[in-house]
Amino acid sequence: MFVSYLWLKELVDFDLDPESLAATLTDLGLETSIADDRRGWYENVVTGKVIETTAHPNADKLKLCKVRTGSETKNIVCGAPNVAEGQAVAVALVGAKLPGGVTIERRKVRGELSEGMIVSEAELMLLNDHDGILELDDDPPPGEKFGERYEVCDTVLEVDLTPNRGDCLSVLGIAREIAAVTGSKLNMPDASFDEDGSDDSSNHIKVEIKAPDLCPRYSGRMIVGLSLGLSPFWMRRRLSAVGLRSINNLVDVTNYVLIETGHPLHAFDHSMISGSRIIVRRAKANERFVTLDSRIHTLDNDNLVIADAAKPVALAGIMGGENSEVTGSTTDVMLEAAFFDPASIRRTSKALGIKSESSFRFERGTDVEGMIYAQDRATKLMAELGGGRALKGRVDAYPALVEREKISLRYKRADKILGLDTAPDRSNEILTRLGMNIVSRDELSVTVTAPSFRFDIEREIDLVEEIARFAGYNNVESAVPEVPANTSGVGSELESRRSLRRHLISLGMMEGLRASFVSEADLDRLRLPAGHPLRNLVKIDNPLSSDWTHLRSSLLPGMLSATGSGDTMIFEIGVVFSDAGDQPPDEKWCVAGIVSESMDPSLWGGRSGKRDFFHVKGIVESIMTLLGFKNCVCRASTHPFYYPKRQADIIVGKTALGHFGQIHPETLESYGISQEIFVFELDLSKAVSLPAPVTRYSSLSRIPSVKRDLAIIVKEDVTAEQLTRSIFRHGGSKTKKAILFDVYSGEKIGPGLKSVAFSLEFRDDEKTMTDDQANAVFDRILEGLKTDCGARLR
Repeated sequence: MFVSYLWLKELVDFDLDPESLAATLTDLGLETSIADDRRGWYENVVTGKVIETTAHPNADKLKLCKVRTGSETKNIVCGAPNVAEGQAVAVALVGAKLPGGVTIERRKVRGELSEGMIVSEAELMLLNDHDGILELDDDPPPGEKFGERYEVCDTVLEVDLTPNRGDCLSVLGIAREIAAVTGSKLNMPDASFDEDGSDDSSNHIKVEIKAPDLCPRYSGRMIVGLSLGLSPFWMRRRLSAVGLRSINNLVDVTNYVLIETGHPLHAFDHSMISGSRIIVRRAKANERFVTLDSRIHTLDNDNLVIADAAKPVALAGIMGGENSEVTGSTTDVMLEAAFFDPASIRRTSKALGIKSESSFRFERGTDVEGMIYAQDRATKLMAELGGGRALKGRVDAYPALVEREKISLRYKRADKILGLDTAPDRSNEILTRLGMNIVSRDELSVTVTAPSFRFDIEREIDLVEEIARFAGYNNVESAVPEVPANTSGVGSELESRRSLRRHLISLGMMEGLRASFVSEADLDRLRLPAGHPLRNLVKIDNPLSSDWTHLRSSLLPGMLSATGSGDTMIFEIGVVFSDAGDQPPDEKWCVAGIVSESMDPSLWGGRSGKRDFFHVKGIVESIMTLLGFKNCVCRASTHPFYYPKRQADIIVGKTALGHFGQIHPETLESYGISQEIFVFELDLSKAVSLPAPVTRYSSLSRIPSVKRDLAIIVKEDVTAEQLTRSIFRHGGSKTKKAILFDVYSGEKIGPGLKSVAFSLEFRDDEKTMTDDQANAVFDRILEGLKTDCGARLR
């Protein structure tokens, strides 16, 4: 938020310049920078009085003005249509340099001497909403320095607040922090006014709260006999400095008090409130409402509205309606001040897509007690600037008092956490300066209640943080913590993840990280049927967006979302979740990878080469080898997001650890991917839970091997896995390798058949094998293949 330095100086007497103030606030946890610095501007700009205007003899649209600027009277040529005798104006004297870079000189304009310039708001770079010269509405004496009288040589600070510090979303909130750190007094703006005792607000307003859980307190006050008009210059200048546009005197008051106190208010045209009743209720299903920005909204029971006897007149805490807004004919105003549940305002604001200064503050929490002060402050200003009268009293519906819990702070506990040695008296002083009410204290601890504007103070650790902020984070000395030696090392699962990460990077893959959120639409893209295990999602109560409504049950949606049209080799190691009913969600670690068909042309073979199903299969097999599972099996699978017959499950024993394959064309189309994609996903938690494989090492053999090629004809449905198992079962210990190197099917083989060729390697670890011995092993393998798989030699 933006805040005026000179406005702060009005509320707290401090000696810090803007740079020092920004540094001090930053040290308190309120990150502050200078957004606009006007120190030194408006030299030789003074207040003036127009004492005479005559027509310019040589120009129809110009006037000759005599302007008193103190002890002198200046002749000034002016072309503004609104210049007139008796006006108080701002005058740039000869030598003045305006913010736009124009230097004022004594010169002739169409033959007439001009000794200065009567300036407009735009020429002073103050406001841009009004044509013509700036009229000073407080009738200042001529000759006063314009910059000093009207606080225009200001510095605007930008304060970047964390969501828990809603109490600082106001000039008073920042001023409270300054007063606490400097020990100065906080000067509260005057909120006193004279009431019209001849009538009472309760005669014109009846308030009923039907949703006390969403609105614990609602107050209304009547101001009558008002006139709509232009706000005074001082108010317009302050609103402009903090980024708000002036609208009219009545609406500007509510915006001004919002910035000043941090509490949103709303002014209703009382004549448009049916039955003079205010009902705070939940919206009806499909109830329609038109907000001030002329947008039509369809509401439901989750939305809180302010209604009269016939209709909604405002979205509670967010925006008023067209049917009750202040207009040029408004004379009587019902001024609302209320406290709304932050979560309710946040849900409605998000669901309807409406953001306002009010909702921004209500979402972070407002002051349930301070709202009355804000209402009185606005009542005073509205009555003064609108020429109206405040009726006696207010209608304050406050069914159940909102009380603050008592919080205890242990001095030694705070020092241990912070690494400080803070005296108890110093801690008590800090808490008192921050508005905490000390209920009791002794040598070991102090018990306080937090002020109503500090809704973020709930636990002891919150008080510890306050001590740290004001004792000074810079005073916390660096210290190396004592950590007991751990000889057990890291766990097997963590070590597996670390090793796997290094391994995949060594294969040329890049690691990606995605948010752990998905929507049901992501699972629709994967073509998952109803009841599929991956649809057992964990729903998020307060999702960040409609695309992130559930915790992910698979890493694949995130991987596919990150895929483009170029060379892609990405992996992710992360946690997936599944719903466990009344129990906490089940969590497990998984690894997933994605490989594109296309390759970077600059790579070896990249101009003509393409990745395929066997590329991702090789990656998966290397992962299983790394994890120690050398005898894993790839078995045909039927996952709906893969291309038929181009997918497999990874099996160890009887346990399925994951799957890999080529993504189905319909899934590719749903993600807007224009190339073939191959992916894998493995359950690391399940892999680590399996009995640890025993790793055996053997020396390199000095005995030469004997190699044979074997080509056989089998039925089309016989898998390479079945053939390989048969080869090693019948080949015995002397069969060291069986590598598939060719598969062929065609007319020469016959329908329903295929030719499969293996390269076999035999070796006797004790002596060199003879041809007869190798042939004997070969024959046993062939006979076994005939028996097991119906094979015949090609």
